[in-house]
Amino acid sequence: MPINLVQRVMGHEQASTTLNRYTHTPDDYAARVLEAFNGSAASLLPPTRETPSGSLLDGDGDDL
Repeated sequence: MPINLVQRVMGHEQASTTLNRYTHTPDDYAARVLEAFNGSAASLLPPTRETPSGSLLDGDGDDL
């Protein structure tokens, strides 16, 4: 949920109050942060889907 909507529903004047009250860091948060800074930027990206070997882009299909 967008934090500003939760803020309004809960009647908080500031979003920071909502965030401080309803968000919690996981136990392994420090390890995750250290891993992100120690690893390469590529390790932070989601895995990419590989193109199947029988792709239509290999030039064997009919041209349109």
